[in-house]
Amino acid sequence: MKRLSVWLSLLLVLTVFLTACSSGKDEKASSTEGKATITVASWNAAADALTEQIEGFNKKYPDIKVEVLHTDTGYSKVTPALAAGTGAPDIIQTQARDFPAFLQKFPDQFVDITDETKKYKDDFIESSWKSVTQDQKIYAMPWDVGPTALYYRIDLFEKAGIDVESVKTWDDYIEAGKKLKETFPDTAMTLYTDDFNLYEIFLNQLGGSYVKDGKINVNSPESEKALLLQKKMKDEGIAINVHDGNGRIPALTNDKVASVILPVWYAGTLSHSVEKQAGKWGIVPIPAFEVGGNTQANLGGSILAVSKQSKNADAAFKFIEYVLTTDEGQKIMLKYGLFPSYTPFYKSEAFNSKDEYFGMELYPFFAKQTTTIKGMEYGPIMLDATKPLKDMIDGVLAGNDVKKMMGTTAESISKSTKLKVNH
Repeated sequence: MKRLSVWLSLLLVLTVFLTACSSGKDEKASSTEGKATITVASWNAAADALTEQIEGFNKKYPDIKVEVLHTDTGYSKVTPALAAGTGAPDIIQTQARDFPAFLQKFPDQFVDITDETKKYKDDFIESSWKSVTQDQKIYAMPWDVGPTALYYRIDLFEKAGIDVESVKTWDDYIEAGKKLKETFPDTAMTLYTDDFNLYEIFLNQLGGSYVKDGKINVNSPESEKALLLQKKMKDEGIAINVHDGNGRIPALTNDKVASVILPVWYAGTLSHSVEKQAGKWGIVPIPAFEVGGNTQANLGGSILAVSKQSKNADAAFKFIEYVLTTDEGQKIMLKYGLFPSYTPFYKSEAFNSKDEYFGMELYPFFAKQTTTIKGMEYGPIMLDATKPLKDMIDGVLAGNDVKKMMGTTAESISKSTKLKVNH
């Protein structure tokens, strides 16, 4: 009986051991090889592009089901789940400038993908890695970027006697705007809205940052120059105000504006919203602040990150890899106006095709506008900084003292973020 008891005990131990091994093997298989469902939170055209990716992705990974959740740019469907630590999508899109704030506000909520992205380090525009890196670790993949250019009406410039090639600096641009008004009194050179797009373009062009050395930096010399240029454009009468981005289209349709300073994604807006002006728009690099100065800047761009709440993190990263590092994926992105930060795609036929609306190879032109883009330090402030920044710009345009407005804004952001201010 004693011997039988010993054998039964051994058999029980062996059974438990084998069951544990089998269970571990199945669990690993379910996370890497078995069927999985992943959800992706995205918005607008980006969400549509990701939705169209699913068919091609499933040809390669038939056992991974993908569901795209349409969210808003204010992240109202994402941040509560991150704060609660439960219910978050597997993959989350944020604007590149917002992601450092996500890492700060929701620590330990995003998967460290440093090892997975090592092989792609040289395949993306260098500056695009900045916003997804914290303490030398990578927590998201760069998606698209927004190289900026000057879109101008060829016909209006010619009738006003403006040679666009002679517009080398922003001062030249302002003078050209005055000349335009002599021929077309009811047409402005450009426009501005109640957002801070122009401010960020100018700030990035100058090499400025929202945060520097871990401190609020919106009171910097670069910030002052960016604000004063906007004010000068308004004061000289070459820029008109529209109250939101939608106001641009009527202004363009009715020949109320002769040029716009915006990124690559606005090319799609023009071709779809003012179709009758095909062939009338040209594109050149933005003017510099001084002769021979930098003529490149970035505005916008998004990232894709894997939530640590995901039970299928491996499958989620496979989807990110497919949509961002394959020609098949990037062709669809390009179709929706999302300019890739993934540079190997720049050699593809789709990327180098001629754009009929502008009569030029559109994307190769913008690829050349990415070579000297300066890395922007957003810091963990952008989710709290939007309103103070808008108030700062509005205050300067209204005639308030620039240095005082910058100082007030820096202190306001400091109060909400607990970061100190650079002095």
